[in-house]
Amino acid sequence: MGCSASLHHRVASRHLPSARVKTIAVPLSADTKNTLRESWNLVEPVKTEAGKLMFVRLFETHPNIQDTFPTFKGVSLDELMNSRSLYLHAKRVMTAVENAINALDDGEVLTESLTSLGQRHQAWSVTEDHFAVVGEALLWTLQDMLQSKCTSQVLEAWTELFKFITKTMLGGIRSNEAGDEK
Repeated sequence: MGCSASLHHRVASRHLPSARVKTIAVPLSADTKNTLRESWNLVEPVKTEAGKLMFVRLFETHPNIQDTFPTFKGVSLDELMNSRSLYLHAKRVMTAVENAINALDDGEVLTESLTSLGQRHQAWSVTEDHFAVVGEALLWTLQDMLQSKCTSQVLEAWTELFKFITKTMLGGIRSNEAGDEK
């Protein structure tokens, strides 16, 4: 208020260097975030199965991508659907999706997590084209699992989220590539 202690604080604080607080916002509206959370709540109980379906769909529609996974190379889709390798990878991928949903309101955590994930994918030469077809497989899986609950609003929300995931992970891949060139 008007006491000398508060006055001293106001004057002293003018001479302190300003602390820059980096705030990273996830570029999704509150409605989009709510739609994502609500639809994820329907998928979450069967998230690993959803991940397996997504990968099988990806490999059905883009068989060449299956060969980029050393443990999936040359394995039939029927065998793959029942393999421990696919189960474990699907579980990791869907856990990453769940982590993204849980961090929608913490842009810094989400961005750091996705950037790091992108950096780890650089070793496999993942490209924007790969993300595009994974996104298609994810949307197909959501439609397949959610049926009538997969409205255009749900698809738009997941499309927006996946664009953010793609952009951020590609940033991680590129930052790793830039580091490799030095």
